[in-house]
Amino acid sequence: MNIKTINTHISRKRCPFDRVEKNELSFSLMDYRNGLFTSNDPKKVMEFYDGFENCGELIQWMKERPRGASYIHEVEGDKDIIVVIPTADFNGKYAVNCRENIFRGLHMIFVESGEIPDPYFNGAHNVNIGVKRAMEYNPKWIVFSNDDMYKIDDVDVLKNQLHNIEEKNYNVAFTKPSEYHSTLSRIIEVNSFYNLFHLITNYDAGRVRMKQYKKFNIDYTSMKSKYAPFFSFPRRGYKFIEALDFLILSHRLVEQTEGYIFDETYINGREDVDLSLRISLGGEKYAVIDYRNSVVEVSIFGGFAPRAVATQPRRDPAECPLQPPKASGRRGSRWVPGWRGPWKTGDGTVLQAEHCRQSAMTGSPPRVIIRM
Repeated sequence: MNIKTINTHISRKRCPFDRVEKNELSFSLMDYRNGLFTSNDPKKVMEFYDGFENCGELIQWMKERPRGASYIHEVEGDKDIIVVIPTADFNGKYAVNCRENIFRGLHMIFVESGEIPDPYFNGAHNVNIGVKRAMEYNPKWIVFSNDDMYKIDDVDVLKNQLHNIEEKNYNVAFTKPSEYHSTLSRIIEVNSFYNLFHLITNYDAGRVRMKQYKKFNIDYTSMKSKYAPFFSFPRRGYKFIEALDFLILSHRLVEQTEGYIFDETYINGREDVDLSLRISLGGEKYAVIDYRNSVVEVSIFGGFAPRAVATQPRRDPAECPLQPPKASGRRGSRWVPGWRGPWKTGDGTVLQAEHCRQSAMTGSPPRVIIRM
């Protein structure tokens, strides 16, 4: 098995100060805030949030946060379909299972984080590095997959399914729905039912949630569609397919993003929801293929678990290479008003305002929050 390794990026942590554009004070402040952000102590995480006056300041910090280290390991194979896999350890059991079992025969690009844990690890950045590398080979399809998968169907099933849809101009392929990928989700309003539920299930966490939502003007969130009716009366909200841990994109679609399929302002959580929304709102033609795999466990593929913040930056609409969807042409689009385009911009502010891990302060999975 032919394997090639490339050092693609050195983390800011290892850089001497003469390679840092900002002065020493701002560098130290970044490190201090990042230490709070990645802490396991809920009080320190709340101190992190308390350090920002508004959502704009928070977003700016996320934009300026370094991206961490990454190394590319390539496994030679069929380059019509290239699999991009972020991983914490190229020689670990998950990565080995991917290259020797699940995707054997396909060209694979593993993007390994530089250290465990990497204090500036950014999952979206590492995936984008792998995708841009994959595009150099001009593949027909690029598959994004987490490394903690287990095999159900043989890789030939995946190849045959993608071959069958090649001439139908599909830009996106989802697998059949499961708990960990291709899940139907819905944008819902953060209303009194939503707040009451969280106060009842965990009063302390509910109070913290309501305080932060008020401070950052959080009005909408997303959750799996099967749970959404409990918080939406009457039933409504924008429905979309959430990619989660596995997604297949065509070469022509990735080409429009210049390899930046994920918004790197997000920090290790909810970048997949943002991408899924952009695919849906962009009206991209997608297929659901009969290929199955599943997740062994939710691994932390490069550093700290999704923590507290992920943001959708405002950008100049001129940067967007595709035309925005017509508001009147898509039922439910009023729930995401002002979205300027499916790939490079969003006129809303997206903020993940909870921890991934349960704690006395947070007690629930992370959500994507959208401020209209």
